[in-house]
Amino acid sequence: MYNTIIFDLDGTLLNTIEDLMDSTNYALTKFNYPTRTLEEITSFVGNGVAVLIHKALPDNDKSKEEEVLACFKEYYEEHSMIKTGPYPGIIDLLTELKQRNIKMAIVSNKFQEGVNTVCAPLFGEYISIMIGETPDVNKKPAPDMVYKAMDLLQADPKTTVYIGDSDVDVATARNSSLDVIGVSWGFRGRKFLEDLNVEQIVDDPKEILNYIKK
Repeated sequence: MYNTIIFDLDGTLLNTIEDLMDSTNYALTKFNYPTRTLEEITSFVGNGVAVLIHKALPDNDKSKEEEVLACFKEYYEEHSMIKTGPYPGIIDLLTELKQRNIKMAIVSNKFQEGVNTVCAPLFGEYISIMIGETPDVNKKPAPDMVYKAMDLLQADPKTTVYIGDSDVDVATARNSSLDVIGVSWGFRGRKFLEDLNVEQIVDDPKEILNYIKK
């Protein structure tokens, strides 16, 4: 039974994909690049916005990548909550976890300003530690961000679990020597997680409580 949870953000707590798509396509359009579909954007996410923009640009033209990325970030900070919201059942889950005095943190490859903008209004009541991508800490799947969160939480690895939806999350948990719970409602789905040999997979947020200390 776990008493500490490290949550992924996009695809785990929040359905952010449409705002990510709209912000990406806004930046692409500004520089006269073709836009991307929701399916394409979904396949691009997981490794931070720099990778998202790199993949979204045409393979034969990366010449304005830094400019497109800056445009994306500026637009996303102002439009990150248009279509974004917690997945059904997430707020009820966090409420119960808080009542059980479970230690919690968010670790995301989203840039730190994006994490602050999105997370604080929605999850600040439940989770105080929200770590996003910064230049001084290696991003997931490196374990550094997770170690930073665990240090702030004074967490014991033996009673800590990482919860996420993607291959990056599974690799992060394994690189951090933590158990992992995969969520099937995210960007990749149950079959994807099963193919990665994830043993603990949940289909509804309330199922997470089965693994948590009462």
